[in-house]
Parts: sequence; C-alpha cells; structure tokens
Amino acid sequence: MDLGTVKAAPKADLVACAVAAAANAQDLLGDAEMLPLAGRRARACSLAVLAVEEVGKAASLMALALVPQKQKGQAPIRRMLAWHELKLVGGLLIAMIPPGAAAAPKIAGMPAGELAQIMDNTKVLVQDEDRLKLHGLYVDMDGRGHITQPSEVTEADVSDQLARARQAVSSAKALLDSRAPARLASPPAQAVEFAQALASALAAAGSARSPEAAADIMVKAVTSLREQQAAEDDTHMRNAGQ
Repeated sequence: MDLGTVKAAPKADLVACAVAAAANAQDLLGDAEMLPLAGRRARACSLAVLAVEEVGKAASLMALALVPQKQKGQAPIRRMLAWHELKLVGGLLIAMIPPGAAAAPKIAGMPAGELAQIMDNTKVLVQDEDRLKLHGLYVDMDGRGHITQPSEVTEADVSDQLARARQAVSSAKALLDSRAPARLASPPAQAVEFAQALASALAAAGSARSPEAAADIMVKAVTSLREQQAAEDDTHMRNAGQ
C-alpha cells in the first residue's frame, strides 16, 4: 500500500478502501473455511489470522477517513496500516462487538475493568495469533534447536482461529452494506471522536511494536474517548440545569 497516496486520499476513497478490506477479510475467511476440507489445516489457520488482521486494517482505514484533513496529514500512517500487531488488536476488539452494533458507543461504554480484562486477553491472543500465522506457513527452528513445521498446527488451533475470524468478519459486515457509504458521509460524532483519539494515541506513542504497545494504544484511545464523552455529558447536564 502506497502510504503517501493514502495520506492524500479523499474521504470517499478511504471509505472505499476500508470496504474493500472488509470484503477481502470475508474472502480470506471463506478460503480458510474450505482448506481444512482438503486437509490443509496449517494454511487455514494462517488465513484465519489474516482475516482478523484485514478487519483491523479496515478499521484503521475508517479511522483515517473520519479524522479531519489536518490530523490525517499528521497521522502515523505506516503504524496504522503496516503494524501487524495493531491491526490484530483492532480486529480482535471488533470481534467482541455484536454484529450491527455501533463500535464507538459500545467501546466507550465498556466499564474500565472489562476493558482492562479484554486488553489483557488481547495481548495474549495477538502473540498467539501472530505465532500461528507464521507457524502455518513456514518451517522454523526455535532457540532450543527444535524444528517447527506447519504440520504441527492442530485441529483445535484451526477451530479457535476460525471462530475468532468469523466473529471479526461478522462484526465488520456493516461496511459491506450498500447503504454504508451514504451513512459514513455523515458519521456519528462518537465515531469521529474515537478516530481522532486513536490517531492522537498513535502519534504520541513511541517506536515499540509489541502486542503490549498495540494494546496500550487502544486503551489510551478508549480512555480518551470516555473522558471526552464524560465531559460532554457534564456540560449537557449543566446546561440543562440552567
């Protein structure tokens, strides 16, 4: 993906690219579901992980489409679109949102304890998914000299990855609705605020590329959104009382 072109792209093109990424995630999942029938467990596992990652990419593209042009010009595009762990965190978080539900309000409404637990689980899942994605494609040798092969991927691994991919793709299907581009032309305020919070959290982050760093960015974005919503609610209540 040409990052310079993405940075200069108008909102409509970014939305179209996000829709295409969501459609591709659906196709990746479809391929992953067929491969076990041909005895290709390992490749199925890798494609299922890639489907989750592609949902996360769709979410990042939507965030770029929603932020103001000035902020988009300053946004760390490479980290948003080329950081695998961040895309996996985004895809896994979306997988936890019920299909049809608006993502930003659902995320903002999560109790702090629930969000912390989700992010702790996500850190572990990202490490596991990234490992399985590579394990399903390549022969490797670990630090103890043990040779790992794709054939070692288990049926349980495939089942778990397919389940997560189905959840992520199902929650991202709203982008594939023919009415989605029209709705996104005037997005909900919370969606815009979350996109801005995510871009700001990424811009302020360091250079770490670990699952922990990716999850921390998402926590900061959600916390910022929650604080902004609380301030707005407080203002509304004060105005209503006058």
